Amino acid sequence: MIRVAIADDHRIIREGLSLILEETEQIEIVAHASDGAELIDVLHSTEIDVVLLDVRMPRMSGLDVLEQIGGMGMEVAVVMLSMYGDPVYVSRSIELGASGYLLKNVGQEELVRAITKVAEGKTYFQPEVSGPLFARMIGDDARGPVGDMTVEQIKILQLLADGADNSAIASALSMSDANTKAKLRAIYASLGVQRRSEAVAVAMRLGLIS
Repeated sequence: MIRVAIADDHRIIREGLSLILEETEQIEIVAHASDGAELIDVLHSTEIDVVLLDVRMPRMSGLDVLEQIGGMGMEVAVVMLSMYGDPVYVSRSIELGASGYLLKNVGQEELVRAITKVAEGKTYFQPEVSGPLFARMIGDDARGPVGDMTVEQIKILQLLADGADNSAIASALSMSDANTKAKLRAIYASLGVQRRSEAVAVAMRLGLIS
């Protein structure tokens, strides 16, 4: 059973999400919170696996709560909820350790899928959210090393995540082994890592791959 807490300052949203999720056998709603400070209190007193966290709330915003959760080292997966998929909020949520990001128009099936995935230690970012974020990261106006990454480099990262070795990557992308090694070195430099496991971990945290 996945224990879920819902934090949103709108009662109708909390109750609506509860009604949707109570129809699912593997999910149990164990707590509600109307603002960020209340959620922190709940996390100290209740065992929770996944938090559905509104980005904008009174007293403490969702991002402030997310930062505090990270600072306390709590073992809880957080899925951000918002009316808008602003890439700035999405990117900041990823930096602070969010496992997922959903828009409030999400359907029941996708909501359950997201909760299930993050409870398993994976990530889930709604396509309507991850698309604009990815475009921002590789667009002309992107800033920093991640923003300079090419589509080919993202493909290489995904292959790494799937367990491909250098020869398999070279074969999949029709490159020589030497060229593959050079491209891997460039990717590691862009992400500020030294080995493939670190590259995969960082890329997943940034939402570049799944």
